Formats: sequence, structure tokens, C-alpha cells
Amino acid sequence: MSFKSGFVNIIGKPNAGKSTLMNAFLGEKLSIITPKAQTTRHRIIGILNGDDYQVVFSDTPGILKPAYKLQEYMLQAVEGTFHDADIFLYVVDVEQEKEIEPLPEKIENSELPIVILLNKIDTLKQDQLEVLVQKWNEKYPKAEIIPVSALHNFNLDYLLKRLLHHLPENEAYYEKDALSDRS
Repeated sequence: MSFKSGFVNIIGKPNAGKSTLMNAFLGEKLSIITPKAQTTRHRIIGILNGDDYQVVFSDTPGILKPAYKLQEYMLQAVEGTFHDADIFLYVVDVEQEKEIEPLPEKIENSELPIVILLNKIDTLKQDQLEVLVQKWNEKYPKAEIIPVSALHNFNLDYLLKRLLHHLPENEAYYEKDALSDRS
């Protein structure tokens, strides 16, 4: 039996549901969730352990154009995730993103697997969702597009299967009972 482990770096705009997603996977409120944008100010590691896998999630501050020093610092935390990822998980809030915006260049040009999560799909009708998935597939054909609702744990089992498919065979990075790299 092989063991899989690796880093899944969660990236997206503020309030896209990145922290909600990581908390849903871990079953713990490790990342702060609030309607206030930019609550996550530095990278937070969450560790999901299974019998034959360890997924190290990295929750990052939202990507935006920095307007002041703190935002510049937070953007640097996001930039750091481009170097240690095994999979890029780009979270999109379907309520906010009416137009398909470009992925960060370092992600789009990467050879690593890219999974684009269309989050908050519980707010859409089925035909709206189908059109949205088709548009994202056309814009980013090498990415895997997965509709989810992190808040309602919808389609997260399927997402985990896809992440495990992409993770490399590797030893665990952290102890089996670890939940985070922070206290």
C-alpha cells in the first residue's frame, strides 16, 4: 500500500471561502471565518491525516492589489505558496466573480495540477452552474473545475478524491496526530 502526502495551497480572492473550505476538511475552526475581508493575514497550515495519506492545506490571505503595507505583507505570504505547492487549489466565489478573471501568472504557467473550485454553488440554479463550469473549462482547459459549497460540505468528498489522485507518493511531513503547524 502506498502513502500519499503533499501540499495543497489554497489561493483566491478575499472572502472566496478559502478558510471555510480548510475548516470543513479538518472538522475544526482552525482559520478565522468572517464576512470582513482580509481576516487571514498570514499563511495557516492545516493537516488532514488518513490511513494512507496526509494532505497539508495551506490557507493564504486573499489575493488583491495591495493598497497599504499590511496588504503588501499578506501578498508576500501568498507568493510564498507558489514555491512549495504540489497542487494549486484556486477558490472562486461564484456570487462575486461575474467575469472570469485571469489566474495568477505563476499558477497558470505552472506544470503542477490546478483545481479550480467554484464555491458557493448553493446560490446558483443548475443551468447557471452549467454555463459557469463550461466558461471556466474553456478559459482554463488544463485545470480541473469542481463545483462545491464549502459551507454546506457539498462535493467535498469528491474534491478530496481528486486531490489524493494528484498528490505524489511520499512520506508524511508531520506527525499523524498533527492538525496544524501552529499552536
